[in-house]
Amino acid sequence: MDEQPDSSQQLMDILLVMDEKGTLQAVSGVKDGELQTRNPLEDNNDLLRVDRQGDMFSNFFSNLWNQLKDPTRFHFFRVPEEEVQRVAADFQQRESQSVKVGEPLITQYEVKPPEQEQQQTQAGQQQQQPGQDPQYKYRLEDIDWNSLAAIGVQKEQIENNGMLDQMLRGFQTDKTVRVHFHFEGISHSNDSQLSLKPGMDGKLTVCSHGILDPEKMQKQFFGYDITDTDRQMLRQTGNMGHPATVTNRTGEQVEALVSRNQKTNELVAFPLSKIKIPAEKNGHKFTPDETAKLKQGEAVVCQFLTRPKDGEQPKLYPAPVQFSAVKMQLEFLFGERGKLAMDAYKENLKQTANQEVPKTFRKQELTEKSRLELEAGGTVKVSGLVDKKGRSYHGYITWKPGEKPGFMFPKDYKTALEEGRVKPAVENEIQVAVNSEGKTVEATKNLKEALQSAQQRPTGEQKQQQDRKQEQKEEKKQEQSDKPKRSRGVRR
Repeated sequence: MDEQPDSSQQLMDILLVMDEKGTLQAVSGVKDGELQTRNPLEDNNDLLRVDRQGDMFSNFFSNLWNQLKDPTRFHFFRVPEEEVQRVAADFQQRESQSVKVGEPLITQYEVKPPEQEQQQTQAGQQQQQPGQDPQYKYRLEDIDWNSLAAIGVQKEQIENNGMLDQMLRGFQTDKTVRVHFHFEGISHSNDSQLSLKPGMDGKLTVCSHGILDPEKMQKQFFGYDITDTDRQMLRQTGNMGHPATVTNRTGEQVEALVSRNQKTNELVAFPLSKIKIPAEKNGHKFTPDETAKLKQGEAVVCQFLTRPKDGEQPKLYPAPVQFSAVKMQLEFLFGERGKLAMDAYKENLKQTANQEVPKTFRKQELTEKSRLELEAGGTVKVSGLVDKKGRSYHGYITWKPGEKPGFMFPKDYKTALEEGRVKPAVENEIQVAVNSEGKTVEATKNLKEALQSAQQRPTGEQKQQQDRKQEQKEEKKQEQSDKPKRSRGVRR
């Protein structure tokens, strides 16, 4: 396993572009003078990533500007890679589709067209800057250019498209180039990403990382046996999701996270000891528990904040993030990868919610006695329930941790009891207030049916029934008083 730099060194920007129609896209390249773009809200690796260092970005943008047939049709915006989806969403929510000069969102990220004099000055510095920048991991003069020529790639080609800068910083390039191999009369070509690898003689060899078949993933990776579950997770999410013990190039066993390069399908490892999780991201402050999970390779759903327009309040949005060994930093999960993470998160919430004994059942509150009985695995009778047509009914419930309460009608309960599948029900019906506590009040003392949850007085229909019963009681009493008393006669 190659040693890789800390994620804090990877400071890359994405170039967004808006045309005269107000359509916002992310730049992926230039072909025949035409701008190639992608949807910035989608999770893809085809976007141009440019070093955030000022001079290097200026050189890159000047070169791209000169390649376009009509660059004045576009407005360009330079956005940090980790914020590109949020910023793109903010742009697309703008009420006006036209670009307004001086607008805060525009001013903050807009890239001004390069001046001719600046282009010439920067072009003269382009060859010197990589070797002079102390942030680079490798030196330009140490590269074995013959290894690059051996795969049919020109030095100028990787200089102009920004790949050389990434390679000198110790990264594997995001973009791909067409490479050609010739070995003992056999020729082969494919699209590959490039990286630099130190040799025994101190020279840096250019390495090709070709696009692999995702269905033919290796069974072992640096001494770690990849399980079927690992293989499935790498294919679906791009990350293994847990630490793996791998053997690095020096023969040392280390704990690392393993991810799949979404472009080439190549597996990449990153040591746990070098993982850095920021304290805050897009308005969300990571808790110690979230930080620990992220360092272990888990996907974590957090509540992030949008960047509001003037006069508006920021909005919360849930999104899953995960540490990527390929990118050596946290990444947002979008598309199918994001959906899988969100589904797992929601399922976990359901499981967590069902770990405690429920406090209500179909809008009826459970007494403390009922909840204790359910927690012990018992059966509890429930009455006073009302169906969709307003008809009352009763039955029996059971509960197990991690599951929703199970309901049985009296007939089903009787069968389950005979088969020994449930314990006999304790006759403490699930009711509230008056019913559950056995209390009575003047307004409800003549009602036979159970009160509904939080009911303190009879309904209109119940009141009529109550009044009729009271009238019948009084009429019966009056009839008895009106009857003549039977004479017992006189004994003589």
